[in-house]
Amino acid sequence: MAKVIFMHFDTKTDGVYDAKIGEPIVRLAKEKGVPVPSDTKDYSKCLITVENLADEEPTSYMEDEELDLLVQFGAISAEEAEQCQQFTISPKVRIAPMMLVKGDILVKPFKK
Repeated sequence: MAKVIFMHFDTKTDGVYDAKIGEPIVRLAKEKGVPVPSDTKDYSKCLITVENLADEEPTSYMEDEELDLLVQFGAISAEEAEQCQQFTISPKVRIAPMMLVKGDILVKPFKK
């Protein structure tokens, strides 16, 4: 199990929740009533900031599509995307409908 902390989404539902490793973040948020954006028609509105809370960054295989979209939206640079691919790590910004829980994390709304 992993601990997922939602912060700055809604004062009533922000908090610490248990999640299974591999669980989609939007499913957890929906079950707990946390208003995480999950519009699959416009991924640019579904950006979240994710901070790993473990001592070591968990290995995270991401789809090239997500990294390409993050670069396209200006959320990360092409260099950051390349580093994520090379070292199999996640960027600090993710597209919520494409993200799976990989360990203890802090999740916040994305702000440019």
